[in-house]
Amino acid sequence: MNGTVKKIFAFAALAAICACSAPSGGTSNSTLPAAPSTMHRNGSVGRGVLSSIVGVGDSLTAGYQAGGFLGATDFKDPLDKSQLVRPGQENGWWADLFEMASGLPEATAINDMYDPATSPLPLIKAPALNNLLVPTAPGSLAPFGLSKSGNTCTADGGFNAAGYLISGVATVRMNTSNVVRDVAVPGITAHEANTISEPQNNTCEPIPGIPGLLAAVVDGEASTFWPVLGSFAHMGSNLTEVRAAASLHPTLATVWLGANDVLKYMGSGGRFVGGDNTVAQMKADELNAIQTLKYAGAKTVVLNLPDVLRTPYFLNMAIPKRSACTASPAHTPVQTYAFCVLVGLGLFTPAQAKTTIEQFATAYHLTTPNGCKPGTVATACGYLTLPGALDALNYYLAHSSTFPNLDCSGPNFTKPCVAGSGIGSYYITPQFAGKIQQLNDNVNTGIGEAATYTQSAFIDVRAIFDGILSGDPSNQYFAKAISINPGKCCTLASAQGLVSFDGLHPSNTGYALIAYYVIKSINQRYGQHIREINVSAAYAGTRCSNKLECFPDVYAPH
Repeated sequence: MNGTVKKIFAFAALAAICACSAPSGGTSNSTLPAAPSTMHRNGSVGRGVLSSIVGVGDSLTAGYQAGGFLGATDFKDPLDKSQLVRPGQENGWWADLFEMASGLPEATAINDMYDPATSPLPLIKAPALNNLLVPTAPGSLAPFGLSKSGNTCTADGGFNAAGYLISGVATVRMNTSNVVRDVAVPGITAHEANTISEPQNNTCEPIPGIPGLLAAVVDGEASTFWPVLGSFAHMGSNLTEVRAAASLHPTLATVWLGANDVLKYMGSGGRFVGGDNTVAQMKADELNAIQTLKYAGAKTVVLNLPDVLRTPYFLNMAIPKRSACTASPAHTPVQTYAFCVLVGLGLFTPAQAKTTIEQFATAYHLTTPNGCKPGTVATACGYLTLPGALDALNYYLAHSSTFPNLDCSGPNFTKPCVAGSGIGSYYITPQFAGKIQQLNDNVNTGIGEAATYTQSAFIDVRAIFDGILSGDPSNQYFAKAISINPGKCCTLASAQGLVSFDGLHPSNTGYALIAYYVIKSINQRYGQHIREINVSAAYAGTRCSNKLECFPDVYAPH
């Protein structure tokens, strides 16, 4: 069995990307609370532009990985107590930027990032908030499992439940007296980052009255809002993520928002309407965030989004050439194909896989009348999501080669089934793919216009991802990615080094690569001399000698 391809079926859930709609309105910039009076060692990381760095965003800026939010270094794998589960927070791109801009020796800066007394991160204790994906026994069909089984409200002794409450901050946080400078809240939308002063749900139990499909996506920022922003609760009704960052009087602020506006819409099958849907809406919220931070004294750095449908979370229903199934630095498929997965698992011959894909495509309307060919645009092809593919395969193995109705609910596809309820969470029709792509484009256009208007440093993440996905050796981004460990790593294909187990959030290496381009942009736009991060060292775990802090990327081939 192809070990690389089989890892695709480890991804069990779309984590921390959804929330209910935010209230309307905003807050004034006229009165900003004073910054906290106590500063940790890294409270000031340099002089001038680099003297006070803050991060505004969602899970991508928070350092979220593999479906979980974790800062502790002593968490033992529940399935193999001899193995440590590696934290993600300290390996996020914002943490990398902060370390390299500190002016401290790199090993010292990394140690400070991990130290609860000095870290600018809201470090989360074990067993992590949300369901972290962890390794399972070698040879297992699903080589990565969940760190918590069953209902996360009860499976971890109430740890996740505590995250919903301001009184639970001390339960879930390693550090409650440090100055948090990365205020990114996993699951938050651009509008929510500007408007909400408290989570819209205080329990991990389902909210009454929410339809079944939306029940899975209504949670969002509620479980991580207080764990991140609890230190700013004194701001009362003035508290928002953006205003919390502004209260620290930043000299440099990074803004990466919009991913959840796209992903919540996608994950709810188009029923989530609380996000920014138009260019004007996204531009307005992005401008509000940037200008609030500039008013507080910050130079600003803005990032846009990759095309979400080109991440490994989605399995394209096209029948590609067999060569496209080779996920290696020598040949990077533009999309992850369901066909490649079925063949790679060794459960299907190419002919059987082709027939199966065609059956799914017909059953769920995942292809247009003209067919779905390799390289065609998103609107011509449908997708299975990783959870959909995982559940379909498990059902197939347990029910004598019978495939399930992906609109059925429950762990065993029990009835009743509601037609269309699986769209967004289990499959994406070509028509819906077109709507997702249009929203993705609108968000990016709004971000770009706001960045231009405010003369912010701008990092074109879409161009970076597209370049890596091109497989073109002459493309600077692809060339940079495959130089990390030539012949071994890294690409954006599934389990090829740049994306963690959940198929959406970057690995240590992926985050370091983003930090590399962020640092480059800051140096060019603002005349700084931040040290270049060694992405290969982040991948190899050699940035320092402390093996609890510097370790080989667990999501990358070596």
